[in-house]
Amino acid sequence: MDRLSELSSELAAVIEQLQAEAMQRNVRELMAPLAWLDEAHGWLNYELSRLNGAAQREPVAFTYIPIDLRK
Repeated sequence: MDRLSELSSELAAVIEQLQAEAMQRNVRELMAPLAWLDEAHGWLNYELSRLNGAAQREPVAFTYIPIDLRK
């Protein structure tokens, strides 16, 4: 695991701790920024995977089949 991946894992743990602490203290004002951090962390992980050549392709919502090829 390279240093960036290691730091990303540590960040995940910190975000989880922040969310747990905010929930325990019932600080609702922090829920939106913490959700944003969690989403940004997901994006970071995606980009790290992409840089390492392991990014998964997004699933296609549907596949178009031309009428003349439909059975």
